[in-house]
Amino acid sequence: MMGSRNIDAPDGAVVVTLDERRIATFKAIFEGQPLLENEMLLRYRVRGNSVKFATNAYFFEEGQGSHYSSARYGQFMVNDGGELLLTAMYDDDLKAL
Repeated sequence: MMGSRNIDAPDGAVVVTLDERRIATFKAIFEGQPLLENEMLLRYRVRGNSVKFATNAYFFEEGQGSHYSSARYGQFMVNDGGELLLTAMYDDDLKAL
């Protein structure tokens, strides 16, 4: 029987690039390198066996869960330090829910 093990890694940041729709794609682990104009930092935290970028909670009115079940993208505000805050959710066609 295999048990789970915790990842022993420090918190850190990744560099992402933004496309024309402002969708972020992973580029590299941040190691102090200067960022290009279309790049930004996203901070992450290692918790147990998972890497967390932001809370996985999105609060909506009771009974509205089915409305958000088609969510595929999240819109985040990102501060200068790379911390994220989920502000909206979008479907596959990038239509706001």
